Amino acid sequence: MTLADKPAAIGVEAEARAEIERRLAAIEAEEGVEILFAVESGSRAWGFASPDSDYDARFVYRHPRDWYLSVREARDVIERPILDD
Repeated sequence: MTLADKPAAIGVEAEARAEIERRLAAIEAEEGVEILFAVESGSRAWGFASPDSDYDARFVYRHPRDWYLSVREARDVIERPILDD
């Protein structure tokens, strides 16, 4: 299943949703993971957005099976810096 197959976001402007989906797809490709669920967080999610509020997203993902079977310890967090203003 790709991000395009997943349900539409409610209340997110089409242009913003397209950019968020593009960035999530890039994370999947760069990190070699599958994003299972993404949710809006931050001021917009709580209904306190200002006109210049950004979009914050959190997501649940999974690595390929062999990542979990490795004897090497690996960091299991994906973080990205804030982009734009």
